[in-house]
Amino acid sequence: MTTLNLNLSEELQQFVNGQAEAGQFEGAAAYVEALIERAKHGKEKLESLLIEGLDSGDPIPLDADEWSRIRAEVGQRLSNG
Repeated sequence: MTTLNLNLSEELQQFVNGQAEAGQFEGAAAYVEALIERAKHGKEKLESLLIEGLDSGDPIPLDADEWSRIRAEVGQRLSNG
């Protein structure tokens, strides 16, 4: 395992320590490692979704009517929880 030294302000150090304790991590290093893993997973997921979108078929033009329909559908989904 490689060591990484971080210089944090007192405020950030307190925040990290508090998050580590609240999240039941084995210290600040474990908390920061978990954040990095989450970011890595998020990037991989985003890349997967982008490739899926590119492979989904021919693009379709989105005119004003289509955007209105999309907004209405999203609004409906949000209001239904």
